Formats: sequence, structure tokens, C-alpha cells
Amino acid sequence: MTRRPPAPRDQHASPFTAVLERLCASTAALGAALVDGEGETVDYAGSLEPFDIRVTAAEWTVVLSLARQAPSSAISGAHLVMARGTLRSFAVVGLDEGYAIVLALPRRCFGASPRALAAVVQDLSEEAGLRVPARKPGEDRWYLAYVQGHASDRRRPARLQAGEGWEELAVLGRLGGGLGPGEQAYRVRLHGGRELTLLRERGGLWFADEDPRS
Repeated sequence: MTRRPPAPRDQHASPFTAVLERLCASTAALGAALVDGEGETVDYAGSLEPFDIRVTAAEWTVVLSLARQAPSSAISGAHLVMARGTLRSFAVVGLDEGYAIVLALPRRCFGASPRALAAVVQDLSEEAGLRVPARKPGEDRWYLAYVQGHASDRRRPARLQAGEGWEELAVLGRLGGGLGPGEQAYRVRLHGGRELTLLRERGGLWFADEDPRS
């Protein structure tokens, strides 16, 4: 699918902009917004017009609030609400202190990568000084990674964007165990000797077990 270019901004970029841009890129979202407890958009990214993403964000934070207050134990206290539609799909993720992330997704979208959402929730929470959600016992932290595959096999990593540029990788071995359907994981070494585990999801997203930007 060809992605539309980002829409012209009506506010200056903030420290949250790059995180929201990574979220759009990793989930194919049309737009993403960080919203405060009053339903006001703090920052946004994506191809939707600023007015559209602000209105969308305000409306879906109301939906999340109603879900959290619902008497049904199945959805009360919800921190994630997803709606799949024929024209557009949506996801809203609750953060600490009433903040939320709202995603406008392509139509009939089944959802977004849980690892991608968890990575962005962690980054935005840390950047905003919010409480970072606790991970489940045994749950690893994953960072979004930008990886180029080998020309002969795109599923095998060849280069990784680390810091300001790309680095060649030496694949030390392929890992097994604890992977989902269609997932692949590799232990790799960067040029300077640093080792990472890279995981590729079935949809083509790559993740690292350490922040490749550091």
C-alpha cells in the first residue's frame, strides 16, 4: 500500500512528534495523536489533516472513558479499545493521568502490532514523565528497529539503522522458542562488537531487545 505524505502541520514539532511518526510508520496508521485528560491533542503525526486527527482523537478518548466506566467487568477499566470499520478503523490506548494515544487506521484493519504499541507507550510515557505501565512477568521489552534484509532473503537481517546511520550486521545464529506464528529471531553483532537480538514479525516489522538508537 502506498503511504500518503504527512499533512502540513499547524504546530511546531515536539519531543513526541518523532515517536508518533514511528508509530504511524510501524502500524500503517493514517494518523496518531497524544491526547491529554481533557481530550485536547498534545501532538500528532500522520497524513490526516490536523483538524481531522484532533476531532478523531477527542471523540475516541470519550469512547475510552465510557469503556473504563462501564459496569460490565469485561470492559471496565479498559486501557485499549479497538474498532474495525468498513471505511476506517480506530484504536485508543490509555496512558497514566488520563492521557491516551489515538490511532486512525485503514479500513477493515484487524489491529496493530502489540509490540509496536507497547514500544510507543513506553517511549511516550517516559518522554511525558508519566508512569510506565508494568510489564507482565516474563514479558520482554522490545524496541522498534529499522532493518534491511538480504537481497536473497528479506527475512534475514543484513543492515540495521543504529544512531545516525546504517550498520552492517553479522548474523550469529537464528533463535527458536517463544516465537509466534510467522516470527523469526536472530542474534546479530554490529560492526563495533555490540550484540542484539532482532525479531521479525509476520507482517514485516522488526524489533530489537535493546534500543538500537543508543
